[in-house]
Amino acid sequence: MKVIRFVCFLIPLLTLALLALNCGSGSGRQLQSINITQTVNGEQITFVATGTFSSAPTTVTPLPVMWGLMLYAPPPGNLDYTLTTQPYVFNCATMGAEIGPVSAIAPSDPSAPASGSWPFSQMTLTYANFNCP
Repeated sequence: MKVIRFVCFLIPLLTLALLALNCGSGSGRQLQSINITQTVNGEQITFVATGTFSSAPTTVTPLPVMWGLMLYAPPPGNLDYTLTTQPYVFNCATMGAEIGPVSAIAPSDPSAPASGSWPFSQMTLTYANFNCP
């Protein structure tokens, strides 16, 4: 009888422990910020994104981002995106010198797919101003 009571006590306890471990098994790692570095080579400016995350590895270069030459107004829902690890290359000779800032945007969740639709409110966004030589 004592064994049955012990098993009846142990099973719910083990179940709760497994549920707690399962709920905490996700890393919770989130993209916190994006930094854009730029390198000037003649009339070309090359931009590379580096991401800072909440847990290891804390920095990732190149960070997969969607590049743009615009300011983003928050859409009411999702943003369609395609990420790339390729640097963004701006050619001042062919594109002109009076273009807005370069933007880099990526889902805050590093397990998000490389392309698709994601809530804008769950994206990380940054801008970099630049001047053509």
